[in-house]
Amino acid sequence: MCSWKGKEMIESKGRFSLVLGACFSALCLAAPASAVACANSDVTPNALVCQGFYSGNLLSNSPADIFAQTTHLAGLGFAWNGNWNAVEKISGLGGSHSVDFATMLHGISYVAFHFGNGTGGPGNVTAFYMIDAGASTDVLTLNYNASSNAVLYSTGTVPEPASWALMIAGFGMVGAGLRRRRDFATA
Repeated sequence: MCSWKGKEMIESKGRFSLVLGACFSALCLAAPASAVACANSDVTPNALVCQGFYSGNLLSNSPADIFAQTTHLAGLGFAWNGNWNAVEKISGLGGSHSVDFATMLHGISYVAFHFGNGTGGPGNVTAFYMIDAGASTDVLTLNYNASSNAVLYSTGTVPEPASWALMIAGFGMVGAGLRRRRDFATA
């Protein structure tokens, strides 16, 4: 349990916040709050890994929620910098099974969903997923009703055609240089 250090804690707001944050993470974030755990099959395409279900809607920019999101994404192996303005957010899903992100998802992508208390859902919980979106998709299908919010944190990148051309030209130049060096050495 968290201990109270009396006057020393009152005098040092920074230290108090740090201890309070540590207590919050140890007591509230250590284990999922729901009796039901998330599953890789909660979303299609199937997730590779999931974290949750965690009590409440953690998908906001409050300091406590940013801390929770960062912690749970780290559990998936993703280091998020906490920049709420750099993520794609969808709110007001109204229980929809389909989540259509404006950004095309490629390869490994990190997303989170909040499910409300509607019928057919897991309750007022949030879950975090690492998904392999394959070559490209922008629609994810949820296997629960009661979806309310979604956040896309990161998705893989696909090189532009100009990048491919530059890379191929670079390999060609390296190959030509090696061949020329070999021809020069034998002459």
